[in-house]
Amino acid sequence: MDKVISIEVVMPGELIQEELDARGWTHDDLAEVMGRTRQHIRNLIKGKTAIGPEAARELADAFGTSAELWMNLQTSFELSKQLNEDLQIKRRAALYDFVPVREMKKRAWITDDPDIASLETSVMRFMGISSWDEKPSFSMAARKTTDCPSHTPAQIAWGRRALQLGSCVTASKFVVENIEYGIKELRALVANPEDIRRVPAVLASMGIRLVLVQHLSGSKIDGAAMWLDENSPVIALSLRFGRIDNFWHNIFHELVHIREGEGAIDVELNDGARGAEVSESEARANHDAANYLIASDQMDSFVSRHQGLFYQAKVIQFANARGVHPGIVVGQLHYRKELDYRQLGKLLIDVRPHILGVAITDGWGDCPIVS
Repeated sequence: MDKVISIEVVMPGELIQEELDARGWTHDDLAEVMGRTRQHIRNLIKGKTAIGPEAARELADAFGTSAELWMNLQTSFELSKQLNEDLQIKRRAALYDFVPVREMKKRAWITDDPDIASLETSVMRFMGISSWDEKPSFSMAARKTTDCPSHTPAQIAWGRRALQLGSCVTASKFVVENIEYGIKELRALVANPEDIRRVPAVLASMGIRLVLVQHLSGSKIDGAAMWLDENSPVIALSLRFGRIDNFWHNIFHELVHIREGEGAIDVELNDGARGAEVSESEARANHDAANYLIASDQMDSFVSRHQGLFYQAKVIQFANARGVHPGIVVGQLHYRKELDYRQLGKLLIDVRPHILGVAITDGWGDCPIVS
């Protein structure tokens, strides 16, 4: 953002008051001299009434100056006011380019103050910066950090809010070697949607904080792995898609990032862009997450056996044998493009009723106050 520039606006009324003070006159004195009411004089001094040609001539006669002086003062004052109004618009436009101000105010992340200076201060505080020259960070003290310039303002703001909430969650000491054991505990929960409410507690026992932050418009965020410090990881989910397959894939995807000491905001994980080029870390996280849920060789065998004829009964039977919810099988078939996205959709249940409010939640009508 551009640096803030201020323009001093001097009211003609200030000079009128100086002339009165120099002469020891009161407002009533000037009113009598000019043949005006006291209220008219007060309005001129306070700037409530503009100095027109007639008032300029009267002031010139009263103070021994020129009418042009007062007209020029009034014109300069009006121009200065307009320049300041234009500057306010420019500052506000720059702020709206920097972050999604309207949505952030609606979510009570920043102040809803019409004063631009107060709004700028609120945004800077939220983004964790002390000047516009600084670049906000979503991954403080991460072992491996994904740079913010690759993310949109909405994504960075979302990440900042997730960090704020993560700092409010209590968790055990984080030991990276314990992740695999914790993953086994989580894996035991994937068959029954009711067990999803146990996920925050299991993650906290692993030293990992779970927060849920509804996505901002256009951010396309699915989840993130972040760090409050080197030993305090946070998993943030947007539940942009509330389906059970998305939920579990995103949980394990972010766990892989944390296992590797990475910080990442993950965008469009579940939009079916299998052929899209991804980084090595993202490819690893996708592969390992899918494999934690259903071993790839078992999934390959199931696909091979059924040759594109994936009847609901067979999907449920396979899911039961693997100890997962049938929606997870459907999700992997969709991702592999073995099954049309319109097929077996009723198995992709919405997990939000099972998790919202259980983990600390921002959005969907909730807005936690963070000091």
